[in-house]
Amino acid sequence: MRIAYPSETSKIVRLLTPRVPGASRLVAASPVYYGWIVWLVALIGAICSSPGQSFSVSLFMDFFIEDFGLDRTTVSSLYGAGTFVASLGLTWVGRRIDSLGNRHVGVVIGVLFFIVLMLSSLINGPIMLFFAFAGLRGLGQGALTLVSSTSVANWFRQRRGRMMSLLALVFALFQGIYVNLLRLLLESLDWRQAFIALGVGVAALVIPSFALLMRNRPEQYGLLPDNAASQPGDIDDQKADIEDNWTLAEAIRTPILWVFIAARILPSAWGTGLILHQVSIFALLDHSAQVTTETFALISLFAAASALLAGYLIDRVKPSYVAALQMLALLSACALAMVMRDTWLLIMYALAFGLGMGIGYVFDGAVWPNLFGRRFQGEIRGFVYTSSVIGSALGPAIFGLSFDASGDYEPVLWLGAGLCLLVLIAALLTPSPHRKTAS
Repeated sequence: MRIAYPSETSKIVRLLTPRVPGASRLVAASPVYYGWIVWLVALIGAICSSPGQSFSVSLFMDFFIEDFGLDRTTVSSLYGAGTFVASLGLTWVGRRIDSLGNRHVGVVIGVLFFIVLMLSSLINGPIMLFFAFAGLRGLGQGALTLVSSTSVANWFRQRRGRMMSLLALVFALFQGIYVNLLRLLLESLDWRQAFIALGVGVAALVIPSFALLMRNRPEQYGLLPDNAASQPGDIDDQKADIEDNWTLAEAIRTPILWVFIAARILPSAWGTGLILHQVSIFALLDHSAQVTTETFALISLFAAASALLAGYLIDRVKPSYVAALQMLALLSACALAMVMRDTWLLIMYALAFGLGMGIGYVFDGAVWPNLFGRRFQGEIRGFVYTSSVIGSALGPAIFGLSFDASGDYEPVLWLGAGLCLLVLIAALLTPSPHRKTAS
């Protein structure tokens, strides 16, 4: 029989001993509640998702059309198909977040996103363009956004809406600056060099911030969400008292989940269509590319202000009312996109679109853990993200078909307005989820 020496015995004991709350020196040494540090890392993740967002890809669209000899419908369809394929893995990513934590998943996503951005500089035709779209959308718009927002939801509960609104506020302000900087970058560099620059920026920010600063859940370190006062031994009991954690299988049986999914699909589809084809939409109304980017900057400002409003509302009123308000905003944006020739109409369009964008980001970040708890929020939100990303896949193609078939975007805009009205009514009529009484 082999003898276990003292040094080996101590290793075995350490392996078998449960992790003691508060074991992180970084969390213990933080002069502020560590949830704020997590929020900052989540903000970095959200900002670095920009190269995979529609407002970024839209500035590359004309280059793809010209360089590869493709029409707008073909590029839009490739974008939609790539986005659809990318969406299929988001539920799996959500499960990995629940099991492995935001820190490790965030680092892996950052590395993969960097690789995709670098490879995007080598696109030479429609096949590579499809795979580039799949990588950009799946890792940037999907997975990186998912891992960032779920981390904030883990560390805040009572102030979850406000923290999400603050995240959306800064991100929206950043969008207005980013779009103009990217436009200037594309005017001074080749679009391939622009992808390389974006990839280096993502790698420099996302990978070290998630690896060094991200932490998964406050309970692992003797804390509670919102920095609530607690005794380490009471954490599990207190958490059970304040949260009712639903699995995905339980959540999908509630009608409100499907109504809210519809309320996420429509902004994804029509919002993505409006952004991806914004240069063309504005050109049909006799507006220049400069007016397009300036209006988008104004949309970002309104989105920032709307995020604060949404954060206030989501913590105080039924989420159905918030979803209905977003549908009303998107309906108004669709209507205004057909007539916004005058300056005041451009401002109204920016206000309506910005209101919908601001509400959407806060709503999506806060409503699912508010309704169904934090324990399985990665899986639930991954499932919802799959649906909304599918919407963002369909939207650009529908817009492209509308333009190629009729020469303008009015048919798809009227369709979007009608669907928004239907979902608005459904949101107001559908009750909140309640468990059946246990036997």
